[in-house]
This record gives sequence, C-alpha cells and structure tokens, in this order.
Amino acid sequence: MELAVKSTYSEQPSGYVECAPFARLQRLGKFTDVRIETKDGHEVVAHRVVLASRFPHLEQAVTDCVGGSLKWRRYDRNIVEAVVVFAYTGSIEISMDNAVRLFLMANDLGSRTITSWCAEFLQPRVSRENVEQIWSVANATRNTHMINICVPFIAAHFDSIATQVTFHSTIELDSLSSLLSDDRLVSVAGTAKLRTIANWFEANSTANKEDVTAFVDEDDDTRVATFKDLVGAVDLSEITSDDFDEFCMSNCWMSLPKEFRDLISDAWKEANTRGPMRYYIIPYTYPPDGIIVYTEMKFATSEWKEIEEKIIARSAGAELPTAHLNFRHNVPSRDRCVVAVLNESIYMIGGRNEDGEASRLVDRVDPFDGRVSSAAPMAQGRYWVSAAAAVNGQQLLVFGGYNGTTQMSSCEKLDPATNRWTSLPDMPTPLTFSGAARVPGFGVVVVGGYKSGNGNLCTAELLSCSTECNGVEKWSWRQLAPMMQPRTDPGVAYFRGRVVVAGDGHCINTGVECLRLPAGDNDPGQWTQLHSIENGTPQSGSLVVLNERLLLADRDGNVHEFVRASDSSPLTLEEFTWKPIFTIRNVSEARLLVLRRQR
Repeated sequence: MELAVKSTYSEQPSGYVECAPFARLQRLGKFTDVRIETKDGHEVVAHRVVLASRFPHLEQAVTDCVGGSLKWRRYDRNIVEAVVVFAYTGSIEISMDNAVRLFLMANDLGSRTITSWCAEFLQPRVSRENVEQIWSVANATRNTHMINICVPFIAAHFDSIATQVTFHSTIELDSLSSLLSDDRLVSVAGTAKLRTIANWFEANSTANKEDVTAFVDEDDDTRVATFKDLVGAVDLSEITSDDFDEFCMSNCWMSLPKEFRDLISDAWKEANTRGPMRYYIIPYTYPPDGIIVYTEMKFATSEWKEIEEKIIARSAGAELPTAHLNFRHNVPSRDRCVVAVLNESIYMIGGRNEDGEASRLVDRVDPFDGRVSSAAPMAQGRYWVSAAAAVNGQQLLVFGGYNGTTQMSSCEKLDPATNRWTSLPDMPTPLTFSGAARVPGFGVVVVGGYKSGNGNLCTAELLSCSTECNGVEKWSWRQLAPMMQPRTDPGVAYFRGRVVVAGDGHCINTGVECLRLPAGDNDPGQWTQLHSIENGTPQSGSLVVLNERLLLADRDGNVHEFVRASDSSPLTLEEFTWKPIFTIRNVSEARLLVLRRQR
C-alpha cells in the first residue's frame, strides 16, 4: 500500500485543546501580543500565554521578549506557522517536506508530542535518499526514537551508507559505539564495522574543531581508550583469516596510526584464540504442569552447525532431516518454574517447592554438562512467571506470577555480575502466564497472560530503561496496542524489527502476529496478522531467533523456519511463510532455547 504524502496528527480525536477557542482570533490577528520573526523575513503572530502554556521551554523567552518580538530565524515561516497552529489547536500536518525541520524545531521547544509524531511519520518512509539526513538529525539531537527508526535501514544497507563522508562527520562517539554493538546489525560483517571505525577515526582526527565532535581535542591516552571501546563493540571472532588479511590491505587500514593497527591486530588474535562464535539449540521438556510438585527437567544441547548441514544436504521432496538428540541431562527442577538463557547458562527461576509453596530459589545449569549451581534467590517467591534477558543481554528480568495466594504485578532483575536481584517498577497489570522478549533499543515487551476475573489477555506492555546523568538506571512501563488475539504462555521473539508472537499455552489461538515497534511515547504500535503454520500446532514458548533465523517448534517435534515465500517476494514479514526444516526425535512437546558460545 502506497504511503500518504502527508498526515495530520491530533492530540485528541476531536482536535480540541484548551487554546483552541482562540485559534480563530489568532488567524484574524486578534488576541496576539507577540510577533515571531522567521528565517525568511516573515512575521507570525501569537499570544505569549498560549506559547508558554504549550511549550514550557519558552516561558522565560516570552516573558523577557523586548517589544513583543521573538526571533526564530533558524526556521522558515511555514514551519513556525505549523508549530503555532499546533499550540492553538493541538493538530499539525506533517509531510516529507517538513518532517525533519518540524522535528528540529519541536526538539528546541521541548515538545515531545511533535517529535514523536515526526518520528512516527518518518519510520515507514526512511529511504536511501533521506536516511543520512534523518540519521544526522537523530545524532545531533541524541533522540532515541529517531535513532531507532534509522538503525534497521542502516543495517540493511550498511556497506553503502557507512562509507559516506557525512555519516562519519555527523555521528557521535557514543552513538557509533551503540550502533556497532546493536543486535540489529548482527548480519553486518565484522570487517565492515572495522572499516567504519577506521573511517570515523580519520574523519574526526582531521576535522576542524567547529565541524563535528570534540574528539580532536582529546589527549593520546583518551583517544586510545576511545578506539579500544569502539573495537570492543565488534565481534572479532567472526572475522576469518582471509577477511582480516583483506582488511589489512585496505586504504582505511593504512591510514590508521601504527598503534591502532597493532591494537586491532592483537584484539583479533586474542578473539580467535578463543574460537569462533558457535550457536546451539536446546530443546527441553518436563512433565506436564500439575502432575507432580517436584520434578526433573530434561534437555539436550546440540550445535546448530551440525543440524544446519543436514538441512542443506536434504534433497527436494525428501523427508525432513532428523535431529537425534540424546536427552541425557536430567536435572531436578521445581514444578511451574520458568526456564531462560542468559550468557552461557540456563536458569530455572522460581516455581513450587516440595510443600507446594511459591519458591524464591534460582538454579543455574551448565548446558553442556548439566551441572547445577545456585544463584541468588529472588526477593519474592513466585511461579507461572515470564522472563527475558535485557540490557544487552547482561541482566535477567522476571515479570508477575503467582505467590500462592494472589497474582503479582511485581518484577525483579538479576545482575549475574553481582549475583543480586533488585526490584523493578510494578507492571500495570498483575498477571500470570505472560510471554516476554527483549527488543534492542526499546526494552522488554511483555505480552498476553491470564488475569483473574478477566481471563486470557491481549495486553502488551513495554518496560524501558534510560540512564540518568549520574549513571542511575530509570525504568518505566507504558501500554502498547493490544494483540489481535488473547494468549497465555505465548512464544515471543524479536525478528527483523518486529515483536513476533505465536501460539498460546491452551492451543486456542494458534496464529502468528507481529507488532510494529512504537516510534514515540504517543504511539502504541500496531499489530499485523502473519501466516500461521499450515500443518501443526505451535508449542508454547518455542519461538526463538537463532543467528537471524526465526524458528518455531510445533507440538509434534517439527521445527519450522519463517522465510520469504519466494525469492521474488518482498522482504516484509507479511509475505513470509513457515517452512518445516527438521524434526526433533525422542521427545514430544519440547520447548526451545538458543545459546551463543565462543569457544
């Protein structure tokens, strides 16, 4: 569907706000006491009370303006008029001609409403022609929403975009580091990222002080530390010897100081002594809920490369390749615990103890030898919870659950580095049987579940984290658009810039849908129906992403991949379909985990 050239955004369906009755007077030049001088020499009239009430950042300026005149000479008349109309009516028209300029002015005025609308308008319209301009503005304003709408497009066109001079001259150090380590760039080659670092360093080292960053003013030790941080954002273990040799013959390599060439070389050698990154798929199972209180979890860890070789070798029309898994690891587990992966360990969280009481205990399981050790217990006992990794996969979060008496809204996070749990803000909805997934650049999305008195839920809620100037984390919740279908214990994964949800624990809603990630605080996002598995019922909690492949197990042990319907099909998820790729033997109704390990 062709996108509209322009869109009108309004704070309320009726378009009415407190200042709306004065809009007609303003158009007639009445009830105005301030003139705004624009870049192109025009004047726009308004009343300072209206401006101050709508844009608190202007309170001092409109109070102190001499002769009733404000000078907004960075912006043309049409931009200033659009913002003034918004101040009176709460509505604004955004188009490709004015979106970026409106965003900049709204950012200066401190209007999060307009900036989020501009980001929402631009999100589906990012293209090769405008991405550099949007990216430049995003970095100049350090606006997370604008950065997030650019990252998926940059990832898809990294080689062409990252070679542009404007890309290096406008991106700040912290933005570059975040970009290089972003999960959405997992498909970008490591050598391409190293070239970007080298080009960025050269551009900023030779820049005039007034042009870009303060990098040229840093001392040698600081520049070395900065360079180390950037190189550390790249997974060097994935760069082969041939690719690294080719990079070492490139012009950008030759332009680097010897100290930095040695630094990259040493870091690459060290990374490759540890071996390349390997991916593992871990099916696991335990007796159905409620059969016994204290039980065992069975699991098998298999290297994905071995399974992938069978998939590739399969001839057309042949039976699905079989992954013969030996479920030799049987570890004691608590009934109704939640199982999650963090770093290189499996965690079994909460559940019910031998007396049937909600447990605080947390066990850490080695996925390769089955050894079990204890992690710090949670602050509150709970079961029927959901869990997800967060903060670049370095923390484990749990949401809601049941304490044996009531459903819970409380949440906690585990930091394995300190082995400590800390409390998070309560969820808006107390619930059990929800699903959760980490969304890079946004936070953790929690979907579905069950609430006593309401039944199965369609809810979707986002927990996001920002860092204050003093380094303190600030967590907050907000509601997203509800799912199209209510679900309990659904599979949830982040794939190609969308939150994908599949199946439910009761096998009632077996369909698949995805959420377009919100561009701003005022955007709840939008769910879209996707193709379902043609033959099979999705196993709850078995939707995973493995090395940029979306996999879903069904209740019969078949594993399906979400792929383009044909080579000529568009890349939008609506045109993807499920294709069975292998079968898990020796077990039925297995759930899936995915693990990365560098060895």
